[in-house]
Amino acid sequence: METKELRRKLIQDFGKFIDDDSKLEILESVFDAINHDEKDSIVPDSHYNLVAEERAKYLSGEVEGDSWEETERRLNLKYGF
Repeated sequence: METKELRRKLIQDFGKFIDDDSKLEILESVFDAINHDEKDSIVPDSHYNLVAEERAKYLSGEVEGDSWEETERRLNLKYGF
């Protein structure tokens, strides 16, 4: 679709949204999401680095993990879930 046609279609669609309050709120949320600046994560990079290191150890076979079934069994024994 050419830019001119797309612009015309969007203007028509926005007109429909503006007339419907519930759709207008959704449209506002979309614009907020588009305009929202990405903020720095509250999780420090050191935590991401630690996870990456532990994952590398796991993938290399240096450390082993338990299956979900084994983990669930231990939780059931310990906490009675």
